[in-house]
Amino acid sequence: MKITDMLGNGNSAHKMTGTGDTVIGNNCQFTGNVTFTQKLKVSGTVKGNIESNDDSDAEILIDNNGIVEGDVIAPVVTLKGEVNGNVHSSAKIVIDASALITGNVYYDILEMHGGATVNGSLIRNMGKTAGLLEKKVESDNKNNDQSSSFLQSIDKKEK
Repeated sequence: MKITDMLGNGNSAHKMTGTGDTVIGNNCQFTGNVTFTQKLKVSGTVKGNIESNDDSDAEILIDNNGIVEGDVIAPVVTLKGEVNGNVHSSAKIVIDASALITGNVYYDILEMHGGATVNGSLIRNMGKTAGLLEKKVESDNKNNDQSSSFLQSIDKKEK
């Protein structure tokens, strides 16, 4: 499903003004996946994934009241609210002090303010795709589990 400007246009201090902006307002709850171009501001609740089209200038702002229960994928992401899912950016992520993220954050450039909460991993893309990065993180975690059990068995033998 695609959200267009029918949801309304809004002004924000975060350079989100103009005819290409899409806003999910404070009193709005949207269930389903959202695909957008240009700029999207989430002040309400989205239960589904949010993804930009192949627009390299696309920006998403999840403001203080915004809640997303799903993955967020866009070149430029600014988080002030809550995301329960992974966040993927091919350009820049700004995580404000009020943000709460439960999931992994994939970024090229990261700006994180003191007080922000990320319950997950911060993973730098370095030109790689997110799917490959997730597999690498999973395999690294498996290797770490094996090596820690190996070290524990050595400790037990020494005692």
